[in-house]
Amino acid sequence: MLKKRVVLLVACLVLGMGQASASDWKTSVDLRERYQSFDNFDFNSSVDNNSWELDTRLYIKVERDFENGFSVFLQPQAISTTYHGTVAGTQKLSQADLLQSYLHYKSGDFSVRVGRQQLVYGDQRLLGHLGWKDVARTFDGIKAGYQSGDVSVDAFVVSPADIVAMTPSPTSPRGDALVTWDKRVLTGLYGTYKVDKKTGVDAYFIHWKHNDGIGRNLNTYGTRGFGVWGAIDATAEVVFQSGTWLTGVSQSASAYALKAGYAIDAWKTRFGIEYDYSPGDDKTDAGTHKNFVFPFHTNHAHYGEMDRFSWANMKDIRLSVKTSPAQNLTLHGNMHFLSLDKAQGDWLNVVGAGVLYAGNAAYTETDAGTEIDLKLVYKVAAIQGLTLVANYSVFNPGAAVLERTGSQDSAVFGYLIANYKF
Repeated sequence: MLKKRVVLLVACLVLGMGQASASDWKTSVDLRERYQSFDNFDFNSSVDNNSWELDTRLYIKVERDFENGFSVFLQPQAISTTYHGTVAGTQKLSQADLLQSYLHYKSGDFSVRVGRQQLVYGDQRLLGHLGWKDVARTFDGIKAGYQSGDVSVDAFVVSPADIVAMTPSPTSPRGDALVTWDKRVLTGLYGTYKVDKKTGVDAYFIHWKHNDGIGRNLNTYGTRGFGVWGAIDATAEVVFQSGTWLTGVSQSASAYALKAGYAIDAWKTRFGIEYDYSPGDDKTDAGTHKNFVFPFHTNHAHYGEMDRFSWANMKDIRLSVKTSPAQNLTLHGNMHFLSLDKAQGDWLNVVGAGVLYAGNAAYTETDAGTEIDLKLVYKVAAIQGLTLVANYSVFNPGAAVLERTGSQDSAVFGYLIANYKF
């Protein structure tokens, strides 16, 4: 089915090119080089399992508006990764695929988009693009939209695109997909009402059906309020989840987020505070699964650069500052005070389904530790389109790490990025 869609879109491109000059097409290129290192991620400095990775990512965008309601968008990508770890050694991974490829039609207040596409909503806690690694942050399917005045509503039926994850593995030189996406379908509605340009409320419903050996049949529904009032901005989001599993276990979970910021004119500075919480599953009730499950997670941007947590069985108090002391230079500082909600429950990493430390009825400690993230973003004035990014992160583990590993040494993560768009 995907190949048929791609052929259709290519045919549209060819027909369009026959009727228009090259100036009717918009093209852009995004080239990114990224080096990152992971030191002591097991919180035990006596074991050498440090690693590093060098990634090259190329995006090419080609789009055209046919001025009759139809437009077409293609975004092929190519990825090359060199990874070195103690267990796997040095591996070189590469692939090319389509990140997006869709046909779009708009008539008045209504629109339809068919093909491979990204879904980006709200703060991207559940649905977003997260262009970090070459994993399936994109979907195959159809989306219909309505937008009139202050109201917009999207309805979609999609399946996560089957794109292989660039994940190094000691047993597979090329790496395996993070998840097999076959037989997964997301059906959803996402609506927004705006009181003004920067203030409004979202409401959404996502049904996730996954038959491939797991048998999830889950409903996720929530609301998000957002607003800006002078120097103050705030966002609050509440999500609930119900449904069943193939094993007959019922799903009952929830997640909450509250953040606020205050801006001052000096250096365009914003001070922020955020609280993220999701009740955990202490596993005392075998008939109910209480950890929040992600239809399609984008946690990396929210709960620490080091990806030690997702929005499940967690509490996170985040203090942040963003400031621009010079033209084209922006500094970001974040400090996360992280803990588990249920000591006996699983400690889940950024994937949400990936268990960092399995739960145990004997565990009593919930203090996970603190993470400090410092980031510098510089737009090079002499080379238009070039942005340089440097990040340094430290995770200082708490009593919960010591209880689970017997060690309590700090972990360090860093990366350098050069991103050129033209």
